[in-house]
Amino acid sequence: MAQVITDVVNTVTDFFPIKRFAALFPTVASSPTIEALLPQPGVDMSPFIRLAGLSGLSGAVAISLGAYGSHVLRDDPSIEERRRTAFDTASRYHLIHSLALLSSPSARFPLATAGLFSVGILLFCGPCYHYSITGVESTRKYTPLGGVTLIVAWLSFIL
Repeated sequence: MAQVITDVVNTVTDFFPIKRFAALFPTVASSPTIEALLPQPGVDMSPFIRLAGLSGLSGAVAISLGAYGSHVLRDDPSIEERRRTAFDTASRYHLIHSLALLSSPSARFPLATAGLFSVGILLFCGPCYHYSITGVESTRKYTPLGGVTLIVAWLSFIL
């Protein structure tokens, strides 16, 4: 695989004056090869691939719920503005933190960071979605806990 990528990069650079430009900067021209940048055969990437899958699933759910809110909740005159605002906030936070979940493998403790983001999304966005769709306020008490969990997830990057 590494050889294929190297061949593609070399072929592309033959057609463009990148090699001549890179020669002006010897440190860039002598940088490590692509093989050094790829994971070594003994490295188990499966936890990181699962985290990417979890992030993709969360993002897909965020987009789906956002589309639902955009087409159903906005057109319903019986839903008050407060519920629409809660839905917009949940949708925005859900999508932003799904992207943040994608970067959790770069944290020192990637599984803890991913877990914090996942729990935070569920505890913050879930009650907001529930309130927006049903009008029942009983689950809104969990929203601050979800917000704190999301803050801790962000702070876990500095550990």
